[in-house]
Order: sequence, then C-alpha cells, then structure tokens
Amino acid sequence: MATKNAKSKKTPELTAKVADNSPGQSSGEENRVNQRVPVQLLVDYRSEGNYLFDFCRDLGAGGVFIETKSPLSHGSVVELTFTLPDSKETLEAKGRVIWVQAAVPDKNLAAGMGVQFEEFTSEQRLLLQEFVDRYHKPDQSGKDKPSNKSA
Repeated sequence: MATKNAKSKKTPELTAKVADNSPGQSSGEENRVNQRVPVQLLVDYRSEGNYLFDFCRDLGAGGVFIETKSPLSHGSVVELTFTLPDSKETLEAKGRVIWVQAAVPDKNLAAGMGVQFEEFTSEQRLLLQEFVDRYHKPDQSGKDKPSNKSA
C-alpha cells in the first residue's frame, strides 16, 4: 500500500485490465449477493484523512476487493475513486470494510479487504452494473444460468 500526500488529489491513472478467473483466489462468493468481475485496476481511497492507493482484484455493483498488505480495520469507512477499464468516467463511492483477509501463500490468497459500497450516484451504479454485466462469465457449473426446465 502506498500513501499519498493528503493535499494532492489526483485522478487515478487508468491501469486496469479484466483478469481471468484464477483458481485459488478467494472471492467470498458463497456470501455474495452481487456478481463480481475479476479485474485489476488502481483504486484511490481515503480513510481517516489518509490518501491511499492499491489495486482491486475483483469488482461488482455491491463492492470491491482491494489487495493490500495493510488492510484497514473491519468497519472502517472509505471514500473510493476508480475508473472502469472500458470507461473514461471516474467513479466515486463511499464504502465500508466488511471483511479483512490475511495472506495465505499456500492457497495463493493475497492480503486485502472487502469493501461494500454504501453511497453511489444512481448513474454511477448503473455504469458499474453495466460493466459487470458485460464482463461477468457465468460459472461453468451452471449455477449462474437460468433454469430451462418447463412444467
């Protein structure tokens, strides 16, 4: 994690790519309501007056996983700024750290934190949902696919 000078408010650089689903990465899907897209993009975030930046590893309409060696504590409120990989618009949201993960090298799990979005403009939430819809790959087991059973 890197810290930015609190007086400098810079728009985040577009450093992003949609990533492949990699086995061994925890995404907490068993407790997730919203779909997430594996992605690597720079996220600027502010908490308690500190400006920080790290990379997110997955992103959904409901939240984001930020990979960081120094995650904030559970319950911390954060202000996030990021640009979607296929958009020129910078999104800003407020969120809360709802879980913290320590690194688990044996399972290829990076340290970081799950942030749930709490405040977004409806326009920005729509842009984010459209991004997720474009890049979400349904699970191979078929659990993300609608049932075609007929009575």
